[in-house]
Amino acid sequence: MFDISFIRIAYIRPLISGACSKYHLTPEQLGIPSSLYSDEMALVPHAVVNGWLTKIAELSGNPSYPLAIADSLAISSIDVKANWFMSAPDLAVTFRRINYGLSCFHSGAHYVGRQSGKLLKWCYDNEYSGTAAVIDSLRVAIMMTSVLRHFTHEGFAPLAVRLKGTDIDINAASEWFGCEVKTGCAMTEVWFDNKLLLLEHAVPRDHNKATLISLFDLDELVNMPQRDDPTKALYEVVNFTRHYGMPSLETVASTLGLSTQQLQRRLHRLGFSFSSMRGYVLNNIAARYMLKGYAPDEVARLLGYSNPQSFTKAFQRVRGCTPKEYMRRMEH
Repeated sequence: MFDISFIRIAYIRPLISGACSKYHLTPEQLGIPSSLYSDEMALVPHAVVNGWLTKIAELSGNPSYPLAIADSLAISSIDVKANWFMSAPDLAVTFRRINYGLSCFHSGAHYVGRQSGKLLKWCYDNEYSGTAAVIDSLRVAIMMTSVLRHFTHEGFAPLAVRLKGTDIDINAASEWFGCEVKTGCAMTEVWFDNKLLLLEHAVPRDHNKATLISLFDLDELVNMPQRDDPTKALYEVVNFTRHYGMPSLETVASTLGLSTQQLQRRLHRLGFSFSSMRGYVLNNIAARYMLKGYAPDEVARLLGYSNPQSFTKAFQRVRGCTPKEYMRRMEH
C-alpha cells in the first residue's frame, strides 16, 4: 500500500556532519530542520535522504565526497549506546552483528556475506538512485573497510571493492581502499580472505559488559516499520513531516509520492481519516517527549502547534487528561 523505507538520523548523520564540516555547509542548507537533525532515533523516508545526499554533491562539487571524509564514516561514529556494533571481541561476531543489527537503522537495505572458496564478499544493496547511489555505495564500502582495518591494521587493503554507479573518482577510490576498484556494479561489495574471521584477529574487549540502554531507548531502537505494515509506515511519515510544521494531508501525500485523493482512499481502506491518524500520531509523540522530560509548551512547539492551548485540548481529547496531569501521573 505504501512502498517506502526509512533511515535513522543516527545512521546517516556521520556522513552529513562530516560533509558539512569539510565543505562549510549547514544541515539547514540541505533542508534538514534542527529538531529532526538532533533526534538521533528519528526515521526519515529513503527518498528524502536521497535528496540530501545529492544536494551535498551539488554544493560541494564532488560526487565522491565520502572519500574526502572517510574518517567520519567508521561504524563507531553511529551514536549507539555502548558502541554495540564494535564491542564484539572478533570480526566474525562483529560481521554478523552489523549485518543483522543495521536493520534497526535502515529498512529496505540488505547487508550479507557471500562466500566463494576462501573469498568472502561483504555485500550491500540499497534503493538509492542516481548520484545518491554512488555516494551511499562509497559510504558503506568505507564503513566496511574501516571495520576490517580495526581488526587487522590501519593499512589493510581488501582484495577488491565493487561499487554502484559510475560517477566516481576511481583513482582516489583505489588509493583509499588500496586495491582494485570497479564501478557500475549491481551492488556494493568488499572482498577479503575468510581467514580474517579466525580468532587470531581478535582484539581485547570486555564483551560481556552490560549495555547501559533504557527500556525506552530499546523500544525506539527496534521500532522500524516493515513494508507489510502500512499503518506503521504512515505513522512514521506523519511523524517525519511534523518537523516541517503541523502535518497536513498535502505534505504527507507529497512525501509518499501520492495525490491527496490517493492518500485519502488508502486511509479509508485502513479505517482512518487523516485528522484521526494525525491526532493519534501527535499524541503518542507528545507522550514520548514528556517521558523524556520535555515541558508541555516545548512539546507543543516541537509538534507544530501554533499555541500551547491547542496542544492541551488535542492531548486531553485522546488521553482524558491534560499534559501536566499526564506528567504528574508518570512521576508516581
